[in-house]
Amino acid sequence: MQFSKTVLRNFRNFDQQSPAHPELSINWEPGINLILGPNGSGKTNLLESMSILSGWGAFGRTRSVVSWNGSERPAFAGAEISGESRHIITANISSRISLRCDEKTITSTDIRLIMPSILFLSGNVNLIDGSPSARRMFIDRLCALFYPPFARKLADFRYILRTRTLLLRQNKPVSRTDIPYCEIGGWIMEKRREVAAQMMGIIPAGRFTMSVVPEVKGNCDEYLRDALRRNFRGELRALRPQDGPSYDDLAITICSNGRPAHEALSRGQKRRLVLFLLITAGKLIERRMRRKPVMLLDDLTAELDSEGREFVHTELAKTGWQVFITAPENPFLGEGFTCYDTVSFSSRKS
Repeated sequence: MQFSKTVLRNFRNFDQQSPAHPELSINWEPGINLILGPNGSGKTNLLESMSILSGWGAFGRTRSVVSWNGSERPAFAGAEISGESRHIITANISSRISLRCDEKTITSTDIRLIMPSILFLSGNVNLIDGSPSARRMFIDRLCALFYPPFARKLADFRYILRTRTLLLRQNKPVSRTDIPYCEIGGWIMEKRREVAAQMMGIIPAGRFTMSVVPEVKGNCDEYLRDALRRNFRGELRALRPQDGPSYDDLAITICSNGRPAHEALSRGQKRRLVLFLLITAGKLIERRMRRKPVMLLDDLTAELDSEGREFVHTELAKTGWQVFITAPENPFLGEGFTCYDTVSFSSRKS
C-alpha cells in the first residue's frame, strides 16, 4: 500500500491561514520519500498524520493535534491511498479521532488491516538497549495487525492488572481476578511468542536469535495459573503481580559470540539492527497480510556515519515499499528518492 496524497487542515503547525489556501495538500511518490527541514518545521507532524490515517493514532494526547494557534476548530487529516486496493481515508480530530474510509465510519483496527504501517520514532533506538516496554510495544504492534482482537484484549488485561494491584494494596482478596488474569494474559503471551517465532523464520540463519522471555513450555494460561499459585506470597509482599504479560521481554542474542545485542553492539550497529528488525517485521506483514507496508521513520539516520546511511538507503530501496524518512538534511547520496522541503513543501526527485 502507499499514500498517494495527504491533506491537512488545522493540524498542529499546519494551519493555512490564507482563504485561498485553507489546507495543505501533498502528493507523495512511491519508494523513498525524504521529509527535510529544520527542527520545528513539522517533519514529525507529517508522520503523525500518517500514523493517525493508518490506525495507530497520535503520538501524544489526541487533543494536542489541533492547531497550535489556539483555534477551537477540529483538526482534519485525509489521504488517498493506493496499491493492493484504493481508498479515501479521513480523520476528524478533536478530543478523539473519528475515522472514515470511503465515506463509511471505520475502526482503527479495520484501518490497520487496510493500510499496514511500521513506525519508528527517534526514541525507538532504545529497542535494543532500552527498557522491556519498548520491545513489548514492537511485538504488540505486530500482534495487533495479525490478530484483530489483540489491542482490545491488551486493554482488558491492563484493566485487570490495575484492579488486581489495587486489591493487593487494599489487602482485599484477589481471587476473583485469577481467571481473567490467566485467560486473557495467557492469550496475549501466546500471540507474542507466535509472532516472535514467525519473525525468526524470516531472519537468515547465523545472524541473531530472537525470542520472548520468559520461555514458556506448554500453554501460557496454565503457566500463569501455576505462577499465581507459586508466587502468591511474593504478590502480597510486593503488592503487585509477579508474572504475566507485563514481565515479557524480547531477548536478542548475537549468534557469532552468544552475547546479548545490547552488550555486543556499538550504537551505530544497534541502529542497523533496529532497521533490520523493522524490515523483518515488514516482510512478515507482507507475507501474512498480502499487502506491502508503509514505513514511517523519524530521524532514523541520526548518528550514523556515511557508511551507515548508505546501508539504510540500500536496504530500504530493496524492499520496494513506500518509505517516509525525516531528517534535517538529505542523508543519502546518489539517486532513488524524492525530497520534500517542509518549509516550502516543494519536492525534488533524485
